[in-house]
Amino acid sequence: MSNRAGVTNSCHTNAIAFALFRNHMVIMPSVSQEDDMQFDRYLFAQMLRVAFAVTVTLVGIMWLFQTIRILELVINRGAPLADFMVMSVTVIPLWLTVAMPIGTFIAIIWVFHRSLADRELLVAQASGRSAHQLARAPMALGLLVTSFLVFNSVILLPFSFSIYKQIQFKLRNAIPTVMLQDNVFIDVVDGMTMLIGKKYDDGLAEDVFIHDERDNGAIVTLTARVGQFVEKDGQPAVILQDGQRVELTDAGNAGATLLFDTHTVFITPRERRQATRMPIEMNEDKIRNLLDPATSPSPGYVDQRVAEGHYRIVSPMLALALGLVASAGVLFGQIRQSTWSRRTIVTLAVGVACIAALVSSRSLATQISEFRILIYLSTIVPVAIAYGMIAWQAFR
Repeated sequence: MSNRAGVTNSCHTNAIAFALFRNHMVIMPSVSQEDDMQFDRYLFAQMLRVAFAVTVTLVGIMWLFQTIRILELVINRGAPLADFMVMSVTVIPLWLTVAMPIGTFIAIIWVFHRSLADRELLVAQASGRSAHQLARAPMALGLLVTSFLVFNSVILLPFSFSIYKQIQFKLRNAIPTVMLQDNVFIDVVDGMTMLIGKKYDDGLAEDVFIHDERDNGAIVTLTARVGQFVEKDGQPAVILQDGQRVELTDAGNAGATLLFDTHTVFITPRERRQATRMPIEMNEDKIRNLLDPATSPSPGYVDQRVAEGHYRIVSPMLALALGLVASAGVLFGQIRQSTWSRRTIVTLAVGVACIAALVSSRSLATQISEFRILIYLSTIVPVAIAYGMIAWQAFR
């Protein structure tokens, strides 16, 4: 609050003086360049703080909804808490692509609203500042956020989302050890029933009994003193020690008994091949791979991947576009408190339209390749129009 008071007092004491005679404003000499920069820094700091707060709030809301599914997966698979924490963090860059532009948009409107309520904008405009000068702080914020989102789209998002998908794949193909309870028969997969005498946290179990009917024409029964649940060759398995293997036909007419020191049993459904993770998740792929049809795992994914590649190139500009739209909506024309509500409604509507245009153009581009240009136009056009409105004020 003291910072705001200092800026306002500077505006009043350093030659910003105006008098109102009925509905007319008489403008006195303008502020110095130093005071001008001080006001820009003040606005920028306020907008940066509000944008950060709004972004954190939006990410927190999305985090709460997403982590319910992540937590369910982790609990059902008996995974450690570390996997839950890593998955919760590595998915955040995906949400930032949406949350940061919206946070920037809301921050600019909110800070300008507070400045107008405190008459700081009125004083600044009365001192002779043009709309372009007043828009320097929000434009700087938009460029800063856009720069970070470029880094996020090119480097951070593919790296972090790849880690997220790897852990997700590992958990989905892991043994649901949390289902195993002491002295309780559990159908771990279709055709396999397991009983353990005692389970330990490190994946070790004592007195293991397995009834396996996955092999058509044979029934296998295994007992072992100790079992260790592991992941082997990309598949969940249990390594049995000091046990016995008995195999019978379906009719029970013939059988074979085998004593073993160590025996490995893969815990997978019937006729399941070795699990391999295909890199088809677009969020974890690099932009150059998305734009190259040769790197697509299937011809059916080419248009979708190319559209996603163009979207990843353009989406960081949404922060700059929304920042300019918010600035133009507030600063275009004469700033008055009486027209603020109407300006805000129109500005919010235009901002929502910009977001909808970008998302819709990506959807259209996945179906019709000729519409890929719309992805670029959905951000370039708002930037050009909004900046033109701001710049026109300076040369009017």
